[in-house]
Amino acid sequence: MTTPANVQPSLPAMGKKVTSAYTPEDTAKAAAINKWLEDHKQSKAWLCKKSSIPNGTLSQVLSGKYATSPTRQLNTMQAVLATETERLDDGTPGYVKGSVHKLLSVVCDRTRKHQNFGVITGYVGVGKSRFLKEYAATSHLTLLIEVSPNMTPGVLMTELLMQLNNAIPNGLDRKFRELVRVLKETNYLIIADEAENMSASALQHLRRIRDMAMIGVVLAGTEKLTGLIKPEHGQFDQVRSRVGMWPETIKAISRDDADDMARAALGMEDLSDEVLATLWEYSQGSARVLNENLVPAIKDYGMGTVPLSAKLIETIAAKVLFMTKKRAEGVK
Repeated sequence: MTTPANVQPSLPAMGKKVTSAYTPEDTAKAAAINKWLEDHKQSKAWLCKKSSIPNGTLSQVLSGKYATSPTRQLNTMQAVLATETERLDDGTPGYVKGSVHKLLSVVCDRTRKHQNFGVITGYVGVGKSRFLKEYAATSHLTLLIEVSPNMTPGVLMTELLMQLNNAIPNGLDRKFRELVRVLKETNYLIIADEAENMSASALQHLRRIRDMAMIGVVLAGTEKLTGLIKPEHGQFDQVRSRVGMWPETIKAISRDDADDMARAALGMEDLSDEVLATLWEYSQGSARVLNENLVPAIKDYGMGTVPLSAKLIETIAAKVLFMTKKRAEGVK
């Protein structure tokens, strides 16, 4: 069959070879990046922001459709994911996995395994929120909700769907059904921090999501959370009856935890017993007071000028933070 004079043959028919700008190494890198995003439940939009690569360019590069060499963009993406992987594996620098961490890890892990409710309560400043952020960052299939005052069911479910990178349907019931569909038969764990601030309706919706999707849910908060859920035959009796682990309220960090935190935060392994004891007496068993008040003040006004001593800490505590040294009741 002959080709009409006014019709040009296609490129293959003319014998011209179609080449790709991708090397075998580029193709392998793109596949690895796509797999990382899928395994870690992260979107391309997330990677765009992290790598500062425009959305259209990133999508073309990862789909193998970029017209020129994609090596530079792929290398940038790989560097971002290498940092993220290291962070997930190692946790936050300076974070101390002390007794509070170990206890709360058991609660979260067992709640995920047995697909029921877990409850974590502690006094303000013992490090609950810091642990929960660390756990969520280093544990796959974990959704951490930081509850806003009087959080409604719609806000709660929208936040969960956003973290799942899922489309958000209109209407409470459609949001609810979509969450159940996505979470069902998975190993996801939902953690609600400051759960005592959640509206009663939002908590009931969370309970039904757990019941129908059969996943674990951890409620964390201050001792006020106990007053809401603990009473038998109370408003949240159906939540209480599903709780598998509920340790006693954490009142303070231990002395060993405080010592380890001080060494890590100050970057000094050889702190004297006198210095550690003084920090302990001022912190009163509060990880927040130690890490967010004492240590920053010591770094700003003490370190690098004179040797760190108990007297220097007392001076900084009194003149900078207006603190008095007082042992916390019940802290050992």
